[in-house]
Amino acid sequence: MTLTKNNTAILGCVLVLLLAFAGGCGQGASEGSALDLTIARDAYNAGYYLEAETAYERYLQADPQGKHRLEAWTRLVEINTAVKGDPAKAITQLETATLEYNARPEANWPLLFRLGELYEQQGQRKKAMEAWGRCLDTAGDDSSKAVQAQLRMAVSGRALGQRDLAVDLLTQAIAQAKDPELKSRVMYELAQTYVLDSNWPKARAILEEILAMEKAPQDTKIMSTYLLAEAFEVEKNLPKARELLLSLKDTYPNPEVIVSRLANLGKTDAILGAPRLQPGDEIPQEADDDQVPKVRRR
Repeated sequence: MTLTKNNTAILGCVLVLLLAFAGGCGQGASEGSALDLTIARDAYNAGYYLEAETAYERYLQADPQGKHRLEAWTRLVEINTAVKGDPAKAITQLETATLEYNARPEANWPLLFRLGELYEQQGQRKKAMEAWGRCLDTAGDDSSKAVQAQLRMAVSGRALGQRDLAVDLLTQAIAQAKDPELKSRVMYELAQTYVLDSNWPKARAILEEILAMEKAPQDTKIMSTYLLAEAFEVEKNLPKARELLLSLKDTYPNPEVIVSRLANLGKTDAILGAPRLQPGDEIPQEADDDQVPKVRRR
């Protein structure tokens, strides 16, 4: 078998570890954990994620006060979600990590946020809201972190039927948001919330404000235009609805949806059954294969 440079480095580290244990050289626990960390990093960088997982787990066990424990927890969660497809194990790891970093809010915030995401993906929305609530509590003076937590709590709460809470959280988030991209996203979610309550006038006012924002991202403007067309259709302003739908011909992710909506414009059943981006949905994008870790084993 031909060994690459990375293979050789990993195997070399493994041999050093075995020799150290076998030879009884008297190295301390800190030296052993440092070697585990080196093996984990080399394996991870070479794409041997399962070997990296084992070494990171050894490192966490060997060095309870290690300086690189956050790296180990983060990469273990990534391996279990992106490589092994084991979100349950990743959740358990994050639950442990967030307790460990409870006294360090800045380090704990991304762990809590990711924990909320995984809870949400598993349909555990109440737990997701609790995790994002802890994110909100630990955001401090960072308005961007506070807004992200409020946004996720609002969308999850809305899915649980807590629309008043969603409106309150989103309204607070809009007031705090400084980044135009994040602010426009929050505004869109507030418009979606009003739509669910059939409060079309309020939804329309927010959507028109988004479209007037110079720095709102293109995908948010596309979603807002589609929803605004629906608002005008409900209000029987069909010419304006048609104009907005036509403007999406070349930009909406699924052009056939626009063709269908135009063909059925003004029909009540068509409005009720129209495909609409649901609360929290994003414009779909093709996956970048280079960003998806691939499992490799020796």
